[in-house]
Amino acid sequence: MNKHIGRIGFALECDPPSHQEIIDFIQGLPALGNVRQMCKKGSEFLARLPSNMVLEVTSEMSHAHPFFLPRVDEATAASLKIGMRQFVELVMRCRLTANHAKKTNILVACAPKSASTFIAAALGRALDLHNACLTCPTVDGQLSSLLGANLRSQELDELALLRNGLDPRSYVAQHHVRCTPYLANQLALYQIKPIVTIRNFFDSLVSLDDMFVADRRTYEHAQIRFFNDGLPAHYSDMALDDRLELLVDVHAVWYVQFLMSWQKCETFGAVKPLWVSYEHDFLGNKQLLAEKIADFIGFDGVSLERLADALDDKRDGAKYRLNKGVAGRGENVPEGIRRRALAIFKRYDQDGDLSPLIGI
Repeated sequence: MNKHIGRIGFALECDPPSHQEIIDFIQGLPALGNVRQMCKKGSEFLARLPSNMVLEVTSEMSHAHPFFLPRVDEATAASLKIGMRQFVELVMRCRLTANHAKKTNILVACAPKSASTFIAAALGRALDLHNACLTCPTVDGQLSSLLGANLRSQELDELALLRNGLDPRSYVAQHHVRCTPYLANQLALYQIKPIVTIRNFFDSLVSLDDMFVADRRTYEHAQIRFFNDGLPAHYSDMALDDRLELLVDVHAVWYVQFLMSWQKCETFGAVKPLWVSYEHDFLGNKQLLAEKIADFIGFDGVSLERLADALDDKRDGAKYRLNKGVAGRGENVPEGIRRRALAIFKRYDQDGDLSPLIGI
């Protein structure tokens, strides 16, 4: 494979990279610009390797970046081709391996601004869990944002489930995902325990606005901002009432569908989630919350003190999307905007318990 890369203009004219240089390059792939630039630089790097290392490192690079492919000729591509029979057998083996793995996998399925990022990070620190991404085939939960995936619906990705299922490390993933019978079967197959975080919608609304306004200061280009939140280019310049009204239009239906989907799937026995309320659990007694989580996941050797301390340690709160960390901020949402949201929620009042969203 190395000689074929050389044929398209790259020559092995320098010392091969060290083991650490290889690791650093692979980990830095997502920061190497657009896909075309990244593939070009990756192929140039591969040309520096001894021939007996090229296939292994190429595979690791493809694992690190979902869009990396080496620049090779048709003959090399043909020599690496696999057939459908190989593919279906490998998928079956991967699923079996993941299903029988003896490890703890947690999905924090969350309504936005329900302290989910903070809770997932606390679980990771206290239980030594890998931070996984289950919606994109990336090496961790941060790279999907870097690769421009934030505007996608956060459905669980089969390739991401397979690769994390094969990883021997226990993991925690945090995603804004509604439950469906299909997702419930995915959770069962890949042995994933769901923790569902929920918060009063009007408190979330105010916190969402804070987050979007702050985030938009970090993105210079309007095009990039759009693919992060889907909001208009002039969002930060709009009056507060107009921003909140827009957020109701964009998010209210999703919030109620999120709540109803998990309630309904639980009602007919498809899932057995642990419900974590922002107001009653996250802002409540952290020792009790730690005990609830430990009982739910059945993780051997859980230190309740360590878990409670992690849930209570807000020193790096901003890093984990924790804003004010209080309840009641939505009480000042203008009445017209409140009625607009409540009218949407009322359409679902025969479908489940709306009280976690509206506080009644």
